[in-house]
Amino acid sequence: MTATAKRSEAADGRISQVPVVLTLGRFEGRQMVHHLLFWLGVLAAIGLSIFELIEESPVLNRVSMTLAWTMAPIAVAVAFLAGWAVLRARGRTDAHPPAVMPAPMSKRVAGVVVGLTWPAVATFAVQLALLAWTLFRDPVTTLVWTELLGGPALVGLAGALSAAATRWMPHPSTPLVALLVLAGIHIAVPYSPENWGSQIGPAALAPIAWPETIIPYEVAFRPSGLHLGYLVGLILALAGVATLGRAKSSWLLIGVGLITAGFLGPAQLGPIEESQRLEAISRLVGDEADLTCETHDPVTYCAMSGYAGWIDDWTAAVSPMVELLPEPVEPIEVRQYPVHNTHLLEGEDYNDWWWIPPAYDDYITRDVAPVGSILASWTVSYELMGHVAAQAIGCDQFCEGEAQQVVNLWLLSENPEIAANLEYDTGPESDYSNVSSCMLAELSEHPDATSRIHANWELLTDPNTTYEQAGEALRIEAPAATEEFGGIEGGCP
Repeated sequence: MTATAKRSEAADGRISQVPVVLTLGRFEGRQMVHHLLFWLGVLAAIGLSIFELIEESPVLNRVSMTLAWTMAPIAVAVAFLAGWAVLRARGRTDAHPPAVMPAPMSKRVAGVVVGLTWPAVATFAVQLALLAWTLFRDPVTTLVWTELLGGPALVGLAGALSAAATRWMPHPSTPLVALLVLAGIHIAVPYSPENWGSQIGPAALAPIAWPETIIPYEVAFRPSGLHLGYLVGLILALAGVATLGRAKSSWLLIGVGLITAGFLGPAQLGPIEESQRLEAISRLVGDEADLTCETHDPVTYCAMSGYAGWIDDWTAAVSPMVELLPEPVEPIEVRQYPVHNTHLLEGEDYNDWWWIPPAYDDYITRDVAPVGSILASWTVSYELMGHVAAQAIGCDQFCEGEAQQVVNLWLLSENPEIAANLEYDTGPESDYSNVSSCMLAELSEHPDATSRIHANWELLTDPNTTYEQAGEALRIEAPAATEEFGGIEGGCP
């Protein structure tokens, strides 16, 4: 009787390690998302996001950017957790030993790298929850998914870098060193926001392409798709470094990752073609601009593409003031421009961004009240009211005539915040007031104040009419100024 022994697949070394890696990946992923540090990162990310967004009416293309970089606290937490997981896989700690110890070290670390998909997906879920919150706040424009996915990519990048570094430099402080490297990149890479709209510099190679708060998204030319691909390339290369062993797959990951990052990274950089800039500005400024206009007599509101949802807010701010104007009211146009506030349309020397001159030229050739595109719709109400009031009175940009200032302040006082400040400035404890505010405070005590202004409208809106002439026409006292620009030291008499 003879017996033969069949050579096992295990002895041949051909048994697949993929199920082992996937099993370890599920284990490591659950460990990360169940860890207290991860949830502290989630809470910090949520708090940071709300802090950044609470004061603004949501503009979704900018919200996409904000919800990417505010996920940084989660990335910090995952970097530590990934490094600690690699130390555990190396046997440097007895905490939660993996179920498959006989697996080679490269496969154990591969499980940690695969497990990074869990916190990355959880990060995306956090972003979706925050987006749901913005949907209840009347957002405008549309999401840029390639910008938004930069958040989970940042989490994966931080975890992969930490895993790779800890694999080859196993020390409890290695995850912190990895984070310092990521932070150092942002510090070391030169950042020139003044060129962001016309040239994309090395700052785009940083893990987080910071949003520029004073540049509208419509003229920023952010290569978000290229940047996301660049981050994915870095993650693949780091994953290969972390899992280096006998298998050729790690070298394949390194090669694909380096080629991807090496090609897509520099592809982001360089000047923006003038033809591309001209095409972009033609959609925003000029007779052929892609504007959505609505008329609420006597005001026509024209919003840039995607911003039509703000027209209701503008109307709510302006309509009570327009109702104070005497009939008939000349047509007034409110026109949106790609500026964060309309002071950039006043031709100051520092307004040298490429899109400002076309917007300025368009603005000064039209009889319009401008409105910006970045500040929250409810925070521009005073600025918008000021422009509409000036247009209704017949001022150029600012009402410089003394009587004009009285009428202008009378219109603007329909804004509750302005009215409250007016009461404060004219109160008995005020240290400083203005002649126009004192005159308006006295005029408001008369129930027929509106009819008095209407009866003398032409006189009061004449830029040559003085405070004294206005006071005589309105049958109120015009106090003498004691300071420059109509100021009264010590408050109203």
